[in-house]
Amino acid sequence: MFKVIPEEHRKKFYIIFGILCVIAAISGGTLAWYTWQSSNNTTVSFTVGGVDVIFDAGSDITSSKLRPVSTKEVGVEKGYAIEKTITASSPVTAYLNLYLTLETLPNGLKEESFIWEIYKDNALVGKGNFKDANQGDKITIVSNQKIESTTSTYKLYIWIDGENYGNPETMQNQTFKFVLNADATDKHPPATENIFSIFDSADKDTIFNNNIEYQYAQEVSMMEDVGGNIRYYGSNPNNYVKFNDELWRIIGVFNNIDDGTGNNESRIKIIRSESIGYYPWDSNGKNEWSTATLNTYLNGDYVNGLISSSQLMVDDALWELGGTSSFSGLYANNYYTFERDKTIYSGRSTEWIGKIALMYPSDYMYAGDLSKCSKTGDSWKSDVTNCRDTSWLRDINNDIQWTISPSSNSFQVFYIGVSGEVHFSYFGVTTSRVIRPVLYLKSTVAIIDGEGTSSDPYILSM
Repeated sequence: MFKVIPEEHRKKFYIIFGILCVIAAISGGTLAWYTWQSSNNTTVSFTVGGVDVIFDAGSDITSSKLRPVSTKEVGVEKGYAIEKTITASSPVTAYLNLYLTLETLPNGLKEESFIWEIYKDNALVGKGNFKDANQGDKITIVSNQKIESTTSTYKLYIWIDGENYGNPETMQNQTFKFVLNADATDKHPPATENIFSIFDSADKDTIFNNNIEYQYAQEVSMMEDVGGNIRYYGSNPNNYVKFNDELWRIIGVFNNIDDGTGNNESRIKIIRSESIGYYPWDSNGKNEWSTATLNTYLNGDYVNGLISSSQLMVDDALWELGGTSSFSGLYANNYYTFERDKTIYSGRSTEWIGKIALMYPSDYMYAGDLSKCSKTGDSWKSDVTNCRDTSWLRDINNDIQWTISPSSNSFQVFYIGVSGEVHFSYFGVTTSRVIRPVLYLKSTVAIIDGEGTSSDPYILSM
């Protein structure tokens, strides 16, 4: 169960579990009764980065009665504390993972209303339900939580939603039992996992834009787009990273990014916070990204000029080069589809493999608050307050920004206008416009520090 790492130092983590049982007290004879139990591990020890770890799962919870309730606080609560004792001379960092292994889960309890949530220092860090769970499953309830040198208090709640619970005839008189397991690692989790965890742990609201349903985590300014990618949105979300000794920003975590060899992974896409200046898209007047003079510069002198540690974090990616013949009446989801389409001018490339490129029109539009902005991209200029000004990808100096996406004719490329509109270039591609480089980080890049704010950006490491 536990991966043992060769010992280098002799320091100790202490993981102490206490148990708090709260039995639901709901009146009325129509509510179902449930027997809820936990089984403890024996106390075990293992080593993380040469540091001893002691895990004590605490006492069993037996024969607790669980009924449909109005709030989690009157369900069943299991509390535990965790801390590390370590000197500054031995700065080992460890990350906690906590699991529920389901020993008993009758089909009658496989309901959306049978819910678990876990909190760290009163902040939600994980939640789910048992609808799709099965007996014998190992459910991760805490993943890659940094173990602090001061005590952090966790609480796990399991309860039945009294307002929305399922069929009482099949749910009552059932027994639910689990084993609580833990392990830890001194390896930093991939940055993609950090971002996914932030989104997954946040409360979600359903919003509709162009009749498309989106999940919005408003407290962390993140949303899930039509392709299932997780993006930051809003006027100024906490998505800052330190890259190349500069401020960059995370556009989002994107699924199934091909590195050009057919290997597909989830990867983080970032964009430079400020522009690198004004450049033509292609000095030769052709909207073919694979041969564009801007491409040559970005994937030549520019990428070679990055500091060596940052160069190691960047890898090739396959960039889609689809377009459309019109900019009128298109929403974010429409652009997302056209960018991945094969509608191009005759002879143009449909995709390109390389390291540095530009944002897509859909990147810009999904960075806006679609719960406030109901306009198509060409009409964002008619409501800059609710559209342009809610997108952190707008240019703060109100300059025109190039995107990577061509139209389906021979010389036009989409751009972001000064008033926030998405348009394509009647003036062609030889005019110099604002350039903000965009790239995909390697999937192995980790976040090792920082809060994601402009004053305390995420710090990256391989």
